[in-house]
Amino acid sequence: MTRVIRIPKRFYDDCEDCGTGTPPIVRTTKAHYFVDIDCAFSLLEDFTSRAGVYQDSDGFDEYVLPICASARATLAALAKEQDWIDARIDMG
Repeated sequence: MTRVIRIPKRFYDDCEDCGTGTPPIVRTTKAHYFVDIDCAFSLLEDFTSRAGVYQDSDGFDEYVLPICASARATLAALAKEQDWIDARIDMG
């Protein structure tokens, strides 16, 4: 079963630049990617961990603030799927 969510491009692109594992992109718009979180379930731990670091913008300079906002939006999108993610963890 494919599970696709919409996340902002900015945090995803930053993860790609830093070599953090990212879920595969299914579709793109001007400001968002639609990613398959089922296909890359094993990558979600690193991806969400990194988003957790960036969600609190304290201590970051103003260049990084948009990435922090994007990380918070990414975590919000993942939170909407938390029941599904927890079920997948229990299955594994």
